[in-house]
Amino acid sequence: MVNIRSMEKRYYIQDLIKMLGISRKTYYNWEDAGKVKPAKRDKMSGFRYWTDEDINWLKKITGRG
Repeated sequence: MVNIRSMEKRYYIQDLIKMLGISRKTYYNWEDAGKVKPAKRDKMSGFRYWTDEDINWLKKITGRG
């Protein structure tokens, strides 16, 4: 069986901050303040990641896109 979720494009923090035009610290401040939902985490590496759907949602709620 193919896991469709694992085939999604993943964006990492360096991609996210470029797409939104913000600093890493700004994103973490938003997350700490509860303005954005926490990122997904890779089960093996523990790295935060976002999908196209997440990026579109972030652009919409932050007015950056």
